[in-house]
Amino acid sequence: MTKKVIMIACMLCLGAFLPLAHAEDFVIKDYIFTWYVADAGNATIEIQKSPAGLAVILKSIGGPLATLSIPPSQTKAIGEALKKTEDYYNEQKKSEDLTSSNTVTVGNYKITFSSKQGSSFVAEIAESKALGAAVLLSKEAALKIGRYLRKAEAMTEFTDKRIRP
Repeated sequence: MTKKVIMIACMLCLGAFLPLAHAEDFVIKDYIFTWYVADAGNATIEIQKSPAGLAVILKSIGGPLATLSIPPSQTKAIGEALKKTEDYYNEQKKSEDLTSSNTVTVGNYKITFSSKQGSSFVAEIAESKALGAAVLLSKEAALKIGRYLRKAEAMTEFTDKRIRP
């Protein structure tokens, strides 16, 4: 009898010290989900979901000063502006000016297409404020990133539906 009591007491003590974890005990409060969408030369495009919301991240070489966090609602318009990169390139290539540039304002961003008579062509996407980040893209990178930006709003909706922490 005493052996049974001791055995039961040991089992109860052991059971009391084992933590019982249930799925309800775990809560994800802080997270960043990053979908690496595409690389285009020295630039990348990502979709990020965090507790703060959804954003489309555009990066080029240069760290934080070359990183833009674009709201999904503005991506399509920026993509449409980048769709005209080839037109700006051809126009500047034919120009007699030593340096040429065209600036387009899209929402909170300005896109500047510049070159030296068609060579050294760069598309710069920058925040409209005086001091802010800017992403520099080659002609090919601008065209590729533009294709993804035109679809970015749908991609962020997909991410929001699929990623539920």
